[in-house]
Amino acid sequence: MGWKTPKVEYVNGYRIVELEGPTFKVYDGDRQLGEDFPYSGEAAAHAKSLPTLDPPRR
Repeated sequence: MGWKTPKVEYVNGYRIVELEGPTFKVYDGDRQLGEDFPYSGEAAAHAKSLPTLDPPRR
């Protein structure tokens, strides 16, 4: 497999990044929250379970 740019989306103010595998990670700034998730829906559910961040941190 070749290199690809990670896909990023924001849920509840948290950044969800898709990496090779696929693996989904939830971030608050540079700090990863929780584990690595195999599905985007699981990462989004984890982000929704956390307190809302406004505005999104980048």
